[in-house]
Amino acid sequence: MKYDISPLIIFTILTIILAFIALGPFFFFLLIIDIFFWIYFFIVRKAVRYLEIRSTLFPSRVFTDDEVRCETMIKSTSNIPLLIEVKDLSSDGYLFSGNKEISGLLEKGTMTLLYTMKFRTRGEHYFQDIKIHVSSFLKLFSIERKVSLERKILVFPKILPIERINTPLIDPVPGRKTDFKILEDPSRINGIREYYNEPFQKIHWKVSAHTGEFMVKEYEYTGSSKVMMYVDYNLPQEIYARNVWAHMRRDYEEYASMAASGFVKYFYDRDIPVNLKVMADKVYTVKDKDYIPYLEVLARSQGIDDPSESLLLQNQITSDIFSMSRTSTIIIISIYLTDGIIPKLLMARSRVAQLSVFVIPYGFRMPYEKKYDTYSVLPAEIKRLKDQSAVLIQNNVMIHVLMDNESFDEAIKRYEKTVDTF
Repeated sequence: MKYDISPLIIFTILTIILAFIALGPFFFFLLIIDIFFWIYFFIVRKAVRYLEIRSTLFPSRVFTDDEVRCETMIKSTSNIPLLIEVKDLSSDGYLFSGNKEISGLLEKGTMTLLYTMKFRTRGEHYFQDIKIHVSSFLKLFSIERKVSLERKILVFPKILPIERINTPLIDPVPGRKTDFKILEDPSRINGIREYYNEPFQKIHWKVSAHTGEFMVKEYEYTGSSKVMMYVDYNLPQEIYARNVWAHMRRDYEEYASMAASGFVKYFYDRDIPVNLKVMADKVYTVKDKDYIPYLEVLARSQGIDDPSESLLLQNQITSDIFSMSRTSTIIIISIYLTDGIIPKLLMARSRVAQLSVFVIPYGFRMPYEKKYDTYSVLPAEIKRLKDQSAVLIQNNVMIHVLMDNESFDEAIKRYEKTVDTF
């Protein structure tokens, strides 16, 4: 605790000086007041020391822009009234409702500080100290106490809604039987989607008549693929203006985590196993039957600007090359790739069924946002990679460089339409 008793000391000195000047009733009156305030100070100090402070956060795990209810209770067991001011120094989120400060008179009771916060970024967010300031009625002294409580919250990235992505279906799903070689069960309709050069027997004619466009039935599958996903939070070595891209990387991490979360949830809903690798300050690997552990890793991982050789994307692909099989689909998410990675991608593609690469230098548009014009200019290295993507599609390698006005679903649909032309 900290004390500011300088006004009380000055008052005591003036009382002593007055004793040398003249002894009288007024001096004894000031002396009694001075003694009273010193006793009052020690009593208040003890009361502040024994204040009970409890603070709760609910919920302890949220998605970005979800509400977090913060409640702090200060309980006094002393009969001495305290002129108290409480400040919650809080975290790096933003205040949504309520107030982080409260003041008033506390006398043998409870004072409650209640507010709601939101967080724009994923990760572990730690709350700071609670500051309690008590002063005397005549401002002759003040006492400050800071209370450190272990308060933290884990913020998951938003789950990007993925409408559809094709994966080769090879391994049978346990518990599903069918005589159809295409591994689709027509007795289990999963949904409706737009028509893309598919057999006419899959067209849902009633829905097509209502919408004015051909719509097809999407069946549940009795077979699945294995997905290997690589999410690179770090800056690649090929980047030259590292100071500029280091600042952009922080925003990219949020976009990359949203996209990865969307893919994980999409495959989880379809019983497709995902082996996730996140290249950050270290390599995080997740393979689980639930999607929550994936979100935890995507939330906690923090990228770095100068990764070591073992943290580079191309080296991780090379180290995993012998674990890839013809039942595997590879998905790669990165901020910056050059055409120098193409040999690695072709080598991986030779061992897997499909390979999809998403390069996100400037973020992407959410599917519920309106399309807009962009004036972003791609670096020359990424532009060369984008120019070669049409040739790589023939080898079933999708490399799509998303601009900030494009959505993931647009990129996936554009790829599927391009494949149909070959």
